[in-house]
Amino acid sequence: MIKQLLIAWTTIFVLINLTYLLSRKINNISILDIVWGFSFGALSIFFAFTGEGNAFRQWTLAVLTSLWSGRLGFYLAGRWMRYNGSEDPRYIELKKKWGNEKNLKILVFFYFQGLLIMLFSVIFAVPTWNKNDQIATLEIVGLGIVIIALAGQCGADWQLSSFKKNVGSKEVCELGLWHYCRHPNYFFEWIIWIGFYLIATASGAWWSIYCPASMLFLLLKVTGVPPSEAQSLKSKGANYNRYQKTTSCFIPFPRKKIKT
Repeated sequence: MIKQLLIAWTTIFVLINLTYLLSRKINNISILDIVWGFSFGALSIFFAFTGEGNAFRQWTLAVLTSLWSGRLGFYLAGRWMRYNGSEDPRYIELKKKWGNEKNLKILVFFYFQGLLIMLFSVIFAVPTWNKNDQIATLEIVGLGIVIIALAGQCGADWQLSSFKKNVGSKEVCELGLWHYCRHPNYFFEWIIWIGFYLIATASGAWWSIYCPASMLFLLLKVTGVPPSEAQSLKSKGANYNRYQKTTSCFIPFPRKKIKT
């Protein structure tokens, strides 16, 4: 597995550098998001081909990971095309914040993303070396969690997309899953990682708990909720501020009532 991971990590390192050069050429960091989206699906297929474990387990995990990863990749690519390749407002703000040091800090940011892909990829590699023909109960539970969470994520995306088409992007979506939390897509993303962790744990990788734990931290404190909230407040103003007061941030809960 060490050789397998070294090949994967070397490929990721090269890909991140090429993506950085492309981003410099087009002056747009957002291309990195698309690479992130597709990366885990591509890695899972590579691991399925190169692992020496049970073939059914290998390819079940590869297909499941590719569906999840592909959904994210195509969603981000579609958003890119809808906005004619314009840069994500989050990255525009970062560039302003970084000022004259932006090129160096962008490179560090790219390497950080590449490092995360390397570290998180282990959770998909370990099960491909499990030679046990019997599928464990924990794997079935993990599989079910991923499927349910992926369905929830797709549902949240569809609800938001439909709302924007019918109402507009300047309004606050409070329909369906968005009625119960402000970031159902991030919530289900984390639940998906919990499912993958259970699958990996069944193959002995209990120590990969750092994957869902790190993802939770990133979603709540770094690349997920904070920039999304800041952008929504900037674009939607008082309506979003009211939404914050009534609606759970991450975990779906019944809404609060504001005293008038």
